[in-house]
Amino acid sequence: MKPSSGVRYALTALVDLTLHQQTGPVTVAAIAKRRGIPVRYLEQLFNRLRRRGIVAAERGPRGGYRLNRTPGEIPVSEIFHCLESVDAVHPEQADPSLAVWKQVEAAVQTTLEATTLEALVAQARERVPSPINHPFTFHI
Repeated sequence: MKPSSGVRYALTALVDLTLHQQTGPVTVAAIAKRRGIPVRYLEQLFNRLRRRGIVAAERGPRGGYRLNRTPGEIPVSEIFHCLESVDAVHPEQADPSLAVWKQVEAAVQTTLEATTLEALVAQARERVPSPINHPFTFHI
């Protein structure tokens, strides 16, 4: 199963938001610039996330978005269901593979529910290269 571009963009943007919201609300434009996501599309995604209570908007010159809850309280399944209709695979009853498709569907749902935004942020932090620590001084 491959999630839609909207779900992928939203997850990327929410990870970015989580990493940068310590200093205050984060603008969609800043996220879009850092992540290479079209601003207009990201605005639409954030409006849907706001209506679902995942993010909160703050107006004004220092406005932007922030998470409405802690990252550990936001399962990926909630983000997924907010942005994408989930059409379960329902083969014909006579299909001998019906049991397999139901298991796949249950496994995907279990994984989405068990994975939180906090886990995605932790994975993102692991991928960021750490600064090189060495005793040398370079002069240019």
